Amino acid sequence: MKKLLIAIFKIPKQKIIVEKNQIELLIRLKDLLEHGFTLSEAFRFLLKHIKVKSSKVTVLIEEELKNGANCHRILRILKYPQPVVMLIYFSELFSDLPVSLAHAHDYLLRNYNAKKALLKTLQYPLLLLTVFITMLIVLNHTIIPEFQNLYNNMDVQISTLQQFLSTCILCFPTFISYLIILLFITTIAFILYYNTLSIQHKHKLVLALPIIRKFFKLYKTYRIASEFSLFYKNGVNLQKIVQIYAEQRNDKYLNFLADRITLGTQNGLTLSEILTNIACFEKELTEFIEEGEKKGRVEIELKLYSEIVIAQIERYLQLLIKFIQPCIFTLLAFLIVSLYLVIMLPMFDLMQTIK
Repeated sequence: MKKLLIAIFKIPKQKIIVEKNQIELLIRLKDLLEHGFTLSEAFRFLLKHIKVKSSKVTVLIEEELKNGANCHRILRILKYPQPVVMLIYFSELFSDLPVSLAHAHDYLLRNYNAKKALLKTLQYPLLLLTVFITMLIVLNHTIIPEFQNLYNNMDVQISTLQQFLSTCILCFPTFISYLIILLFITTIAFILYYNTLSIQHKHKLVLALPIIRKFFKLYKTYRIASEFSLFYKNGVNLQKIVQIYAEQRNDKYLNFLADRITLGTQNGLTLSEILTNIACFEKELTEFIEEGEKKGRVEIELKLYSEIVIAQIERYLQLLIKFIQPCIFTLLAFLIVSLYLVIMLPMFDLMQTIK
């Protein structure tokens, strides 16, 4: 019961350093290591020039560096995303840190640019929509009631279309308010429920959501392609990969993956068949693995495929942006035209009555 309550009320922790600085730190760290700095020297130098939001964290990092902490440990303290921490951890096992730092930097930079593009695309139409709704609320309580009283006093007949548009204008601010509250409550309830599920049931739930499903599968595919490319590059066999995954107590997803691969190999399945059965990866992943196994260069195939996947994520996000923005502008256009018709059509009828 205690674990259930902890899972339900788990609150995401604040970032120790801003996302832009997280990205810069990785590439600067790579450059310093390539120029002969030790890991502790590089981190001490960088933390002097990058703002950390908590002085306690800076002290903790200093203590960890004195005790010989590895790079992934420092990145975990700085609240880097789990896939980045694990990629760096695996690279440290095989002395491949600079290359993986560049790979992680590219991953975070692409994510940052994608989110920035999404925000930039949405902020202008959302600002217009907010201003219009505010104006609509003011009009609904001032000008529109006066016009309606005037039309009633002059016995102006309102058509069905005008009544429909008038209802839309009057109810839209209230509808938006209720919609925001409903979405907020639904999101909170979904997150609370999601946190109580096992990894397998989390996958089933996310894979049932139309748009999120595609991004989820691409994200998981990118991660496993990057990690397996690193493993195969350093001659690690599947049994050792499973052992490494099973030892990661801070990542339940990797534990789940280790269990499924172990179970699959015990049943005589190939890696491609196991990953297909897990169902949270793109089917092209298994095709690249099979092709790489035939040619004896799986690590190169997977490295190439991970780059293809991250490009696919960017393209899908751009398509989503191109779809959302016109929808918001179309809604705004409908509301503006409706407001004009609600006020002006009865006015024309009134002028004809006066004549």
